[in-house]
Amino acid sequence: MKFSRKKPDAPQPTQAQRAGSARVLKNGAYAAILTAVVLVLVILVNLVIRALPTKYTEYDISTTGLFTLSDTTIGMLHALDRDVTAYYLGETGNEDTNITRILDRYAGESSHFTWEQRDPVLYPAFAQQYNAGSATTGSVILVSGDNSAVVDYYDMYEVDYSSYYTTGSIEYSFLAESALSSGISRVTSGSAYVLYQMSGHGETELGADFTDTLENANVTVQSLNLLSAGAIPEDAAAILINAPQVDYTSDSIELLRSYLDGGGALLVTTSLTYDTPNLDALLAEYGLTRQSGLLVETDANYYAGNFAPTYLLPSLAANDITSGVTSGMMVFAPISQGILIDAENEDMTYTTLLSTSASAYAMQDYANATAVAPGENDPTGSFSIAVAAEDSATGARIVWIGCPNLFLSEIDQMVSGGNSQFLGSVVNWINGEENAVVIDGKSMSAQYLNVPGPAVIGFGLLFVIVLPIACIVVGVVIFILRRRR
Repeated sequence: MKFSRKKPDAPQPTQAQRAGSARVLKNGAYAAILTAVVLVLVILVNLVIRALPTKYTEYDISTTGLFTLSDTTIGMLHALDRDVTAYYLGETGNEDTNITRILDRYAGESSHFTWEQRDPVLYPAFAQQYNAGSATTGSVILVSGDNSAVVDYYDMYEVDYSSYYTTGSIEYSFLAESALSSGISRVTSGSAYVLYQMSGHGETELGADFTDTLENANVTVQSLNLLSAGAIPEDAAAILINAPQVDYTSDSIELLRSYLDGGGALLVTTSLTYDTPNLDALLAEYGLTRQSGLLVETDANYYAGNFAPTYLLPSLAANDITSGVTSGMMVFAPISQGILIDAENEDMTYTTLLSTSASAYAMQDYANATAVAPGENDPTGSFSIAVAAEDSATGARIVWIGCPNLFLSEIDQMVSGGNSQFLGSVVNWINGEENAVVIDGKSMSAQYLNVPGPAVIGFGLLFVIVLPIACIVVGVVIFILRRRR
């Protein structure tokens, strides 16, 4: 006989247990919903933050403010009324973060400025459509309407070896803001000018540093030989006569005179070792003549210390004409002579741009001098080396510089581009354009904190002995107090 045992019924959950289970499910649902809401909020906040300009989300903690835009650039971007697109020619994965970060800063200041990356490997023919097929990888192409300009990668960095042989250090500077702002000004400017530099009389041709500066001011430099051309082109915004070694013919002078009578502009540099009586006679009609003799400085602050006192560092006047030269930069004018002003013509306005100290003198017999000392007949005083003249009757503008070496590249490099900035500033005035304030490059060299010797000992004692002992004492006290509880 078999007996079967009936399994007892499973115990039913009590009302309290059912209530607890419902509460757990309800809390779980609330937690899931809350998690989803928080996740959505995090995504939205992230999207909003990413949409904000980088100046609000990224702080520039570099010691020289590498990515902090100047007031000049910010003002230009806020006034921008034309769309500008910057194409960064950077290889994917090898981007220069210095350049991309500053492009982000530009885009954050104006809705009219945007930038995109174009990988030269993926888009090998992209730059050619802007006549920039030879652009260096890392360069930026700025485009506004039909206008375009290339900001070369090597124009955004500068390496200064001037102190390497004395201190062993090399100075690296980041010039991207200056280069980009100049490029934006170029592509958005409605005016373009042509500067004709005269040839055929032994004139000195401008070097690349000067032509690059003029291109930043939207000025194109072309050569002009009046002997073969027979006329001054109608698109000549200005004419440069740079240190001629042979005088101009009367026919050429007549062409220049007619050009000035029609409101033309003339920039002239001359040498005291070459006579140009016909050219001088034309300039004399506008109240400008040469001061005979070689200018010599007696004030050590006005000439280069490692050179003779004829290698002048003249005083740069502060006015609208010279406002495009960075504050603190110098102009180098070796082997100069003075320019005299005859202010009898009421229609003429004269402005001195470069001048010597009050203790300079003009050495008359410089060819036979055996010592650097003033002679009995040497005039003394402050002399003008560069003078600007404007004719209110015709609108003609003339700048005469009594130094044939001012626009030589090797001279310009000795003052870190001060002479080329001076040329760009003068040409802007000649063309009736306002000078943009020059934006300084920013040093990329590390700035080290030097701690004095006594402070090193003090900090060593503090961090090696005092603080560890203090931590041990505090720990022991806390341990004892807890044991007593």
